[in-house]
Amino acid sequence: MFKERLDRIKDRITQISGQDYTPVPLSLEWALVVLSRLYGLGVGFRLWLYQKKILRQGALPCFVVSIGNIVAGGTGKTPMTLYTAELLKKIGKKPVVVSRGYGGSYKEDSLVVFDGGHVFSSPDECGDEPFMMAARRLCPVVVGKDRLRAGMRALDSLEPRPEAVVLDDGFQHIRLKRDLDILLFDFNRPLGNTRLLPAGRLRERPQSSGKRADALVFTRCPEENASRTQMEAVLRFYPDRPFFKTVHQPYILRWIKKEKKSPDPGSDLAALKGRTAVLFSGLADNRAFYASMAEHGINILYHLEFNDHHRYKTADFLTINRMAVEKKADLILTTEKDGVKIDKTIEWAADVLVIGIRIRFEDPEKFEDFLVSKMEKK
Repeated sequence: MFKERLDRIKDRITQISGQDYTPVPLSLEWALVVLSRLYGLGVGFRLWLYQKKILRQGALPCFVVSIGNIVAGGTGKTPMTLYTAELLKKIGKKPVVVSRGYGGSYKEDSLVVFDGGHVFSSPDECGDEPFMMAARRLCPVVVGKDRLRAGMRALDSLEPRPEAVVLDDGFQHIRLKRDLDILLFDFNRPLGNTRLLPAGRLRERPQSSGKRADALVFTRCPEENASRTQMEAVLRFYPDRPFFKTVHQPYILRWIKKEKKSPDPGSDLAALKGRTAVLFSGLADNRAFYASMAEHGINILYHLEFNDHHRYKTADFLTINRMAVEKKADLILTTEKDGVKIDKTIEWAADVLVIGIRIRFEDPEKFEDFLVSKMEKK
């Protein structure tokens, strides 16, 4: 009973933080605004301690690039982290991804999730995103709450020795110096409702992050020409910083159960146009997954939404199965993040496809040149 009440309060706070509103005195919204002001004071004080060198940064003996944001939730940090690691490999460098491992149960200072040859962990232990990146087998993945220590472990223990560290969600981890700080913003709602946590989704004010960001990347940009109003609202805080526009491209990453009529992995979602589907996802923004699937012409019959970093139980999978049967769905679709947590013993009632996300830059050569130029200055 108590847990259910807490879950309802948590869901309500999540809902409020994503909305525009005027708080009524003594309401829950009003209380959240008060808490957000206290949170803002704490963030400002921590930044001041680093600016005055009361708290000191540490450095790694290699190129460090951070992928992060100032708005909590899904801006595409993980696809961008993978894109950056892949780009570093393309230009001849040996990258390693270092992540906090949010939600993971590991107790050590740091944990090697993937060493380039073997995966040593699970989603429960290392966290959803690190395991998802490790499953791609693109480059080594290490987690640690202290990214400086995790980075040193990566450099000291991995063979061949990494030449570049990509920090996943590293913008607020000021303890580790970086050579390049890339900030991501969702094109459609780049600053959320402009309030700090928990009244909104801002981790810090754009004013305080302006001097630390080296470049901006706008994600989920529309394919056609669209108003720049949202972008201009952000760019004014980052004068003279280069910015790049990207598109999220969903594709079929893999299947859990495959029928003869199922398209192959790597296929565009055009192959699913007109098919009926039940969706399930546990993301910071489940609506974005729904919208993306609907945009590609998939007839969505039902969407089971779970909390971000949800730990699926057998009962959850049975519910998903039951909905697919009741709705007579051709397919069950889920995200890559959720796909790595699927129980392999489940007998599915419909074809199950895991949807991955690719980042596509409007001008990929421009971003590559920018990255190379920063590395040459190291």
